[in-house]
Amino acid sequence: MFRFTKVLTAMLLIASFSHAQTQLTVYNHGEALVKEQFTRQVPSGKSTLEIEDVAETIIPASVKLSGDDQLQVLEQNFRYDLVNQNKLLKKYLEAEISVIMQNDKKLTGELLSYNDKTLVIRGRTGTDIIQRSFVGSIKCPSPKERLYVRPTLSWDVNNSGAINQQLDLSYMTRLINWRAEYVAVINEDDTEINFSSWINMQNNSGKQFKNTKLKLVAGDLHRASNVRPSMAMQEDRIFKSRGSAVVVERDFFEYHIYEIGFPVTINNREEKQIQWLNPTLISAQKRYVFNSRNSELSNIPIKIIFINDEKTGTGMPLPAGVVRLFKEDTDGALELVGEDNLKHVSKDDKVTLEVGKAYDVKGKYEVLDRRSKQNRYKEDDIRITLVNRKDTAVKIDVLQGIAHQNWAIVNASAEYEKVDASRVKFTIPVPANKEVVLTYTSRVDLK
Repeated sequence: MFRFTKVLTAMLLIASFSHAQTQLTVYNHGEALVKEQFTRQVPSGKSTLEIEDVAETIIPASVKLSGDDQLQVLEQNFRYDLVNQNKLLKKYLEAEISVIMQNDKKLTGELLSYNDKTLVIRGRTGTDIIQRSFVGSIKCPSPKERLYVRPTLSWDVNNSGAINQQLDLSYMTRLINWRAEYVAVINEDDTEINFSSWINMQNNSGKQFKNTKLKLVAGDLHRASNVRPSMAMQEDRIFKSRGSAVVVERDFFEYHIYEIGFPVTINNREEKQIQWLNPTLISAQKRYVFNSRNSELSNIPIKIIFINDEKTGTGMPLPAGVVRLFKEDTDGALELVGEDNLKHVSKDDKVTLEVGKAYDVKGKYEVLDRRSKQNRYKEDDIRITLVNRKDTAVKIDVLQGIAHQNWAIVNASAEYEKVDASRVKFTIPVPANKEVVLTYTSRVDLK
């Protein structure tokens, strides 16, 4: 009797929930923080609270339920052993059940065992092994305990305060993710990009989030640390898209938050896109960058480079995502010319995207000779052949690495600049339908 009363009380308490707007904070490592408020009546003394509408991928250890100071949570449980046919049969082992066959024949007896293919029932006249493929339906007695059809959070509480309680529930859940999707349309002479972005949401958590206040956190969180919503925030930056959609971006601890300015509904097993960055013209450069050690002619990578400042770029922090580069064909249609992954970009950062390899611009690297004197120096004579089969001239950046600190370039056939302690860069003009040979000697001091 007590078990039945407790279950009934819990069901009544579930029914008395009044939901406020859900808040959802999604991180770009595939987890989210869910926050909900409920107004409900909690009887004085000890009782059981249950909430069914929670994510299937909830992280139970992250759950927090709080009310006023007089509401004490004694015990918390996460019920995730959801009922299905086999789990239900398990509860009726050694109990009497009735099996209705597809030919309407009825068999009644004690359930001895079951698997996915057979049922074993002991009746008055003997033991029957029944093929489940021929079963029409199975009738079981009323359950002695509550059956859970959805993931459920359950608490034993003690209330010594007001009956009407406003409860705050929060928990982390998995399989909710977001990323930025960028569309970049480059102009005819490859000097300017029309840059826009969508937020791409994926929800496989097992829960629908309806009319949710949505925040997105961009940054690499260390999972041993807690995200603390009370940490200091700085000025807001607003991204306006067409229509009424507004996204507010702001600093958050050492990360960035993007808050959607309107309620969002995200269904389970749904992928949703939200526009957040209006098309913005940014100045860019297309560069051919040769850094191969391949002795055979190979196609040279194409890089698109821009500075993300207020003058030539967006001037806004850009979360990690995929950039797809398009260009207009002669018939006016946009065609994909390449894509690359964008890492988290701060304002004023230099952005380099590798969008493909040039079909008609190639290069090869050859070592013509090597000389060395033990414990003093070694020298390599290098020849790099650059080939341009296009009808227009190009410039090729030749990046070469030297794996020693004490080095020098001698007898170079073109000017170069020292990029850092182990690299040099040559910028070589190559006329249309021509080949240019770059030669130099790298000398490494072994002293």
